Parts: sequence; C-alpha cells; structure tokens
Amino acid sequence: MEDVKFNPRDIVVNRNFPGRRDIHVRSGFRISQYQQGVVRPPLNRVTPRYFEYYSLCHLVEGEGWYWTPDGGMEYFSAGSGVFVSPRFVHHYGGYGTTFKEDFLSFDGPVADYMYRAGVLTDGIIRIGVVRRLLPIMKLALNLTDRGQLAAHSALQNLLYDLYLDNSREISSGPDRLARLLEKLSADSEQWWTVTEMAAYCHLSENQFRRRFREKTGMSPKHYYDSLKMQIAAGKLLGQGYTLERIARELGYRDGYHLSKVFKRIHGISPDGYREKYRM
Repeated sequence: MEDVKFNPRDIVVNRNFPGRRDIHVRSGFRISQYQQGVVRPPLNRVTPRYFEYYSLCHLVEGEGWYWTPDGGMEYFSAGSGVFVSPRFVHHYGGYGTTFKEDFLSFDGPVADYMYRAGVLTDGIIRIGVVRRLLPIMKLALNLTDRGQLAAHSALQNLLYDLYLDNSREISSGPDRLARLLEKLSADSEQWWTVTEMAAYCHLSENQFRRRFREKTGMSPKHYYDSLKMQIAAGKLLGQGYTLERIARELGYRDGYHLSKVFKRIHGISPDGYREKYRM
C-alpha cells in the first residue's frame, strides 16, 4: 500500500440515503441500505472518506485492509468486518485479492444511543463465518411497518451479540497471548509476523502491540528476536552448528542477517560469543 498523505479538505463524503418513513421516525431506527455478496477488486489506494450513517461490513471472502488517520493500516480476513460511525474518517478495501462483502447501513436515535453506550465501536470487528446479515436483509425486504420493526429488532440484537462476543474475545486475549508465547518458544523454526500473532490472539495489531508490551515489557519484534537469539546462543555452544545452519533453523535469511540481530541483542558477535563461552 502507498503512503497516505492525509488532507482533511480531500475527504470524500458518502451522503445518507433518502426514504425515511414514519415508522422509522417513531421507532428511532432505520435500516437505510443493504447488499449481499458484493465483490470488489483489490484496492491499492487509500481515499480518506466518511459516511453520514452507520455502516457494518462483513467480509465473507478474501483479505482486507482498514485505514484511519490515527491508527494507520490494519489487516483482516474473511470472518471479520468493519463497523463505521457517522463522520468517522476511514477507508477499507481488498488486500491483494477480491473482496466479497455483505453490508448494511442504518441510522436513528437508537443507533446513536448504542454508539454513546459503547455497544458500537469504530474499527475491525469479529463476526464469524456465518453470514449473519442475510436474515436481517430478508426481513428488511418486508416494507410493512411490522416487517421494518422485525428487521430493526433483529439488527439491534445482532449488534448487542457482536458487542458481547467481541468483549469476550478481548477479555480472553491475555490467555491467548500466553498460549502464543508458548508456541513461539516451542517451535523456533516457524516464523511469525506481527500480523499473524495479532490474528492468533483475536486482536487488532494496535491492541496486540499494547497488550504484548504490557505483558512482556517489550515490543513483539524485540521479544521475538530476543527469543530466537537465546536459542541461537545455545546452538553456538553446541557441536556441529555453523552460523548458516543456525540461521536456517531459526528462519533467518542467512548467517549475516542472524549475526547482525545477535550482536544487537547480546552486544557481541556470534563468533565472539562462541569463543568467550564455549567450554
């Protein structure tokens, strides 16, 4: 993705949809737009924008990116989605693949209340593989007052369920983080990116980096390099281990790359370490 030069004057505005009826005014809620299975090509350019309405996107196939001026770039996969509130500057799209989504838009005082209460939060949200927006869209096709109220109720129930589900996942983050640390130690040959670590813990990258530092006192990269170099140090004192072999087993490009990281972490070169500490 290209670097984003954010200028507030260049924000694209997606206007609200017409069609508000008396039942929407009386109920304080309206589903204004919805589509299922929309397929979009990969998107390689960020265009800052905001909506005049609430929007919930569910990615059902592909990979996606999500950008905000403060949070930068985050990535998500099928089973997750994006929630956006009115006037929240953002953009999202397909990352390297087509992007197939179900989405719906809504507004009204009840939605405003849910947002103020923290039930609705801007950002990436875990929804699951089941296409949970489709039954709501089907209900919304009934244009009678009764049909509209049924669709409103179903969507509000889903939004509360997603809030509770994601709250449980966030609260379980530290346990998954502990399991991640065990996996990193147990399989030194596997290489994990920060994106993969965050996905394993069911956290956004920003949340993951913050919680990881709270638990370990280090950034994920520094911790991971330190762990690998601790393993490398043990191998350096063993028999038959060349620098190239250690680099290969630990997932580094070559001995030169490993040597640079080793010296940064331990303050001494691998050869110096071996000479100093080998019995």
